[in-house]
Amino acid sequence: MKVSDIKANGVSYYTPAKSSIPTIETAIGLYKMRFTEDEILDKFDQTDRFYPGMRFNDNHAVAIRIAAAITRTAISKAGTENDLILEGYIKAFVDSLSGSEMDIIILDGLSCCASADHWYTFEKEWS
Repeated sequence: MKVSDIKANGVSYYTPAKSSIPTIETAIGLYKMRFTEDEILDKFDQTDRFYPGMRFNDNHAVAIRIAAAITRTAISKAGTENDLILEGYIKAFVDSLSGSEMDIIILDGLSCCASADHWYTFEKEWS
């Protein structure tokens, strides 16, 4: 798998990545220690709308979205839906990531959460 293939798009099936969630959560916590909220928001695609709400601020929620994105990609790349095989494939992938590669995935997960936070926070104003 390549980091560039992984795109967070909400919460979906992530069972094979459950064992990697603690590693991802730790990396998210460290990322948030290295960058302020404003610095993180400045890294997002500025053509989209974001709000640092509940999902963005919950490292577990961000990790779930990342785990789901990794699982989707793993299923397509590994060519199997066997949870045991996928779990090993995903764990090996997550463990092999460099710090800068993990940062790319984390930023994508944070962006997904902040986008959802914006939509669900302000949707009533648009109705």
